[in-house]
Amino acid sequence: MIDTTSIRKLMDLIRKNTTFFILSHVNPEPDTIGAALSLYHYLKGIGKKVVVYNADGIPAFIRFMQYSDVIITTIPHRKFDVAISVDAGGLDMLGDDFGKLRRGKTVNIDHHRTNTLFGDLNIVDPCASAVCELLYALFKKMEVRIDSAISSLLLAGIIYDTGSFRYRNTTARTLRIASELVRNGPSISDIAEKLYENQSIGRLRLIESMLDTIELSRDGRIASSVLTRDMYSATGTTREDAEGLIDYPKSIRGVAVAILFRETGDNRYKVSLRSKNDVDVAEIAEKFGGGGHTNAAGFTVNGRLLDVKNEVLNSVLERLK
Repeated sequence: MIDTTSIRKLMDLIRKNTTFFILSHVNPEPDTIGAALSLYHYLKGIGKKVVVYNADGIPAFIRFMQYSDVIITTIPHRKFDVAISVDAGGLDMLGDDFGKLRRGKTVNIDHHRTNTLFGDLNIVDPCASAVCELLYALFKKMEVRIDSAISSLLLAGIIYDTGSFRYRNTTARTLRIASELVRNGPSISDIAEKLYENQSIGRLRLIESMLDTIELSRDGRIASSVLTRDMYSATGTTREDAEGLIDYPKSIRGVAVAILFRETGDNRYKVSLRSKNDVDVAEIAEKFGGGGHTNAAGFTVNGRLLDVKNEVLNSVLERLK
């Protein structure tokens, strides 16, 4: 739930300030981008000067989202009155250059349970399925007109972060909000088609390469897989094509936890964790300096792949006991 004091403070910041810098997390997906661009549309509409930034830029598969072309990848030299971060559990998720941003106040809008509360104003609701769901609630409380453009952006984020309403984070509130957004014009089927039926042949070949690496634990409850930089080169893909691939090992019958090890540099790996039922992978991620949600979390770690795999697998095994 969002407390009324936080809403008043946010409305106060918006009313009293002119320049806004909106940040979304690195390795972006539709929820963070949908939230950022919804805020952009709203703030521009009331006469504010707004810049939207993402350290990694916007992936090809979500360039269909309205206003995606306004996103920049370099921190400007000028100062902004207010910086608004969306869907980032900590400052480390905003990119290495965040420290260069000259700003007055920082607003942190997020739904990660492990959020570090790094803002001057923190609006965090771990019960929200997506930051776009949280933003919808904020807009309603602030009496913002939720038009077709905002509805499409928010709906795309909610669809993606709930796995098309399949994941356990989907609640009655989520479905009610989705229904209200659809009434404003966007089509769930059109958005889903753009999100899931718009793949390159390279991505399909990357999936094939990753599937060849799947290993199951002795009891069949843990499935792990690997993506290397060589696989990206061989298939003509990039790390943005890895989005959602962890769902393949997670879909195996009997698997409780899926792990994807993505090589990001020499002896450096981004580790993604997904779980079913009540297995809390955020607790595991926190041990390695990361975080996330109960059923979806991640972290970055240094080391040789074999050592990293053994350490992470042992932590997961301990959690499953």
